[in-house]
Amino acid sequence: MYINRFPKIEDKIEAGKVLVIYGARQVGKSSLVKHYLGGLDEKYLFFNGEDVNVQSIFSSMNLKTLNEAIGNTNLIILDEAQVIPNVGTSLKLLVDTHPNLKVIATGSSSFELSGQIGEPLVGRMNVITLFPFWEKEVAESHLNDFIDNMDFALRFGRYPAVVKTQIIDEKKEILTNIVNGYLLKDILAFERVKNSKLILDLLKLLAYQVGSEVSIHEIATRLSIARDTVNRLLNLLEQNFIIFSLRSYAKNLRNEIRKKEKYYFYDLGIRNTLIENFNEISTRNDMGALWENFLIVERIKRNKYIEPYKSIYFWRKSTGAEVDFIEIYNDTISGYEFSIKEKRNNKSKQSWVNDYPKSTWKNINMENYNEFII
Repeated sequence: MYINRFPKIEDKIEAGKVLVIYGARQVGKSSLVKHYLGGLDEKYLFFNGEDVNVQSIFSSMNLKTLNEAIGNTNLIILDEAQVIPNVGTSLKLLVDTHPNLKVIATGSSSFELSGQIGEPLVGRMNVITLFPFWEKEVAESHLNDFIDNMDFALRFGRYPAVVKTQIIDEKKEILTNIVNGYLLKDILAFERVKNSKLILDLLKLLAYQVGSEVSIHEIATRLSIARDTVNRLLNLLEQNFIIFSLRSYAKNLRNEIRKKEKYYFYDLGIRNTLIENFNEISTRNDMGALWENFLIVERIKRNKYIEPYKSIYFWRKSTGAEVDFIEIYNDTISGYEFSIKEKRNNKSKQSWVNDYPKSTWKNINMENYNEFII
């Protein structure tokens, strides 16, 4: 069963440009491309970047070699392009030489592809960032008509293979395989990070701190590593689409907390696999953290696909007043508080609107979340 993805390749692909599709492994990049190709009448060539012969061709930066490989084809697909050295320069040579050529390149790690593709292809590429299923995609497929949608979303996340099976043991097995087989593959391969246990231990610490401000010093102490190493690993995990951070928002007003960060997971199934907890939501003591992570990541997916230029933060004062999520878009500041049930009396709201009188504030809860994430 193929679920229609919201990013449309046909809206982004152009002659004389490379369409780069980023995303974590197993989020459906290849499936998205193959679905697009299935509706085409034109001829195309499909190259797998993990094939050593393909690597030799597209790392050559030799126009004669490249021309021989593509022939008269006006559409080529280069899957798993991140494993090919010099791939950006080779693709630049092709699109500069063949103005009618359309190229799709997929890659599972943004740090490798952005380094090799981003600079050579400035002005010559469009980008799609693909995430695990967005809640709108699940809703439009009607999968949530016959499953306990919210319970499953918070426990098992939205990886495509996980969503498509309704058997709980299969969901757990798929997530375990992703964590053990794919999650850290690019980091270990490209950054020469040999200690996978160290990275998994770091991720476990972050998993228990979702929604809380993270102390780099505390993590470094608990893992017995340097602060610089912690920062480097956090950066790699963000670039590899495993976690993302929110920074504190401050405009030098009195008592505002500055230079703090919170970390969240792009997929809650991965988070729960790391801490080995798939218990039903009604029995858990981390429901608030799961709910906050879910709302933020689904909002990020929505914004990335629809309104990609919003800046996001959280806000807190030393008095205890806080706003879970802040968006800034075209000089408009919007504050959001997340709760399971609607809160009518909130001291943080009053503090926020007093400090930022031109901003908005809204409580997002189980009754109104759909309008926030979809």
